[in-house]
Amino acid sequence: MKFLKTFVAAIFTLAAICVSAQNTPQGLTLPSVVSDNMVLQQNATANIWGWAKPKAKVSVSADWLTGKPIVVKADSEGKWIVPLQTPAASFDPHTLTITAGKEKRTLQNVLIGDVWLCAGQSNMEFKVKQTTDLKGALKGEMNQNIRLFNTGRISAETPQNDVPTHNDGKGNYNTPNWVVCNAEDLAVFSAVGYGFGSELQKELNIPIGLIDASFGGTFVEGWLKKEVIDADAKIVNDCAKIKHKVWKGKPSHLYNANIYPIRHTAIAGVIWYQGCANVGSSPRGYAHSLEVLVNSWREEFRSPEMPFYIVQLVPYLYGGIKGAQVREAQQKVADRLDHCEIVVTLDQVDIPGDIHPRNKAVVAHRLAQCALGDYYGKSVPEYRSPAYKSMSVEGDKIRIRVKNLPTSLVAKDSRIDGFQIGEADPTNEKRIKFTLAEASIEPDNSILVWASDVKSPVAVRYCFNEAEGEVFSAEGLPLAPFRTDKSNVSQSARPVVEQPSDIEITFEGKGYTLGKFAEGEHMWPNLRQKLSDEYPTEFEGFQMLTAPSVKKVKTAGGKITAHADGYVYCLIRNTRDFQKIEYKSKWRLIPATYTKAITPEAKKIGAQYIAYHPVKAGDVVELPRVKDHYSVFVLAKKINYVEVAE
Repeated sequence: MKFLKTFVAAIFTLAAICVSAQNTPQGLTLPSVVSDNMVLQQNATANIWGWAKPKAKVSVSADWLTGKPIVVKADSEGKWIVPLQTPAASFDPHTLTITAGKEKRTLQNVLIGDVWLCAGQSNMEFKVKQTTDLKGALKGEMNQNIRLFNTGRISAETPQNDVPTHNDGKGNYNTPNWVVCNAEDLAVFSAVGYGFGSELQKELNIPIGLIDASFGGTFVEGWLKKEVIDADAKIVNDCAKIKHKVWKGKPSHLYNANIYPIRHTAIAGVIWYQGCANVGSSPRGYAHSLEVLVNSWREEFRSPEMPFYIVQLVPYLYGGIKGAQVREAQQKVADRLDHCEIVVTLDQVDIPGDIHPRNKAVVAHRLAQCALGDYYGKSVPEYRSPAYKSMSVEGDKIRIRVKNLPTSLVAKDSRIDGFQIGEADPTNEKRIKFTLAEASIEPDNSILVWASDVKSPVAVRYCFNEAEGEVFSAEGLPLAPFRTDKSNVSQSARPVVEQPSDIEITFEGKGYTLGKFAEGEHMWPNLRQKLSDEYPTEFEGFQMLTAPSVKKVKTAGGKITAHADGYVYCLIRNTRDFQKIEYKSKWRLIPATYTKAITPEAKKIGAQYIAYHPVKAGDVVELPRVKDHYSVFVLAKKINYVEVAE
């Protein structure tokens, strides 16, 4: 989470948030979401609204309506709204005309289709041009039947009449508006949103309008209406837990700038990709807040059964079970509410330790399958992931049964990792002690779970940590993470770490100290911290080269020569510098190897992670160099250290 906070803070230095003042329009004015090229929701009451002179008569005509224009009177503040009944979707471009006194506005190239709101934080905001699997669309022919509206990275202290014009940090002031899909606007549009909308357009053969309202690093409380928060003591309490330097004390600010200005828009539904920020503030309260958000948005958009599809968090480097608790919360909301589905993403980790997978097509496809199966009633393969149904204790084993399974369960590997089995902790009656477990998929598609040293099991957990999981439906959807217990004081066991290579290496560098990787060993030669009891014991006894911790100085680096085939290792923090190295090299973090140091005052700090690089005998690999002052350590079963001159 520390990396996430640093990432968000850095983004804010690049993109200042500047919202427009609440000026009362003096003449006929339309909000930015009512413009040329827009898509209106089919077979619905679609609102056209805006402002005129106070008490002015406003008329609205649409070329698909017969008879006289619809006439309304602006209120004392000049506000007006006209409900229009829309026909079925078609590719015919339409024209709307709005007049107020001598003023007239004509909207052209308007399509009738389905409109979807794509909301959340950075993984929804992740742009098409940033992906590895969707950016190819930028070079192809643009689909003119997809229309895009991007609110931008905005927030506001008070509800805004219109989506604010905002400063992109480069001196450009951007005003949102509907655009026909084009390479320039698509490049910076939500990749998940576009992939979702593109598949719907192809499968349904109707125009699709997409509204991208996403902002990285934001908390669910920021997307809630102030009146909704004030009426809910639980959410008020969770708001107080937000300590982020940007969002502390700013509930509703995302709602004010992104949702309130478009609340009159008729939409088909919402796809939602958010939750990372709440891991550090209120993971257990997230289910309540998200359920309130779904219900309040359904009320806001006047659609009691509006579909709301949630993307579950990918495995990351969250400590303990907090990340798992948010995934559980997301699942609970999907289970409780009608027309609310969950997209499981355990298998969508791109680069370990990166909170932003660069592949978005699979997530977009799974969301589209939810919409096609649930909302549109199409015959599609099972769009729900298999999920926990029940358990039964059978001697020293536990049998798990699942739901949402049209055919069968399959494992992607011969050994099924991800399962843990628990028994009562004799030292604390409130705790369950969990152990890594063996598992097998039985002929009846139940899952049998056991561990040789657990004789009286009481509970099972599956990927209730940051494990990626290896069980799928035959249709390709991952088994959803779960726990059969309700103990929030019981920690999950560390995920499986593959047995490390015990090859010998030669390391050429300067300023390193040779030591051992074991509890109590000194970490940094110039500091007092030592290795705590939180480290991957699979690497216990390996030799370790440590270097001084020097702030604002790039780490020393060096050359590793492998003496056999296998892997070479280093101990490193998950910094943005290292993520750039991962993108460009074969170095990869092992999330399950989180390692903490301990101070003389018994305070644990960290965490660092072991990273690996595949090698052949004789390969020479550069040790990563990063700006993080906690340095980069070399690990190997045996290290021949060669001190080099300047």
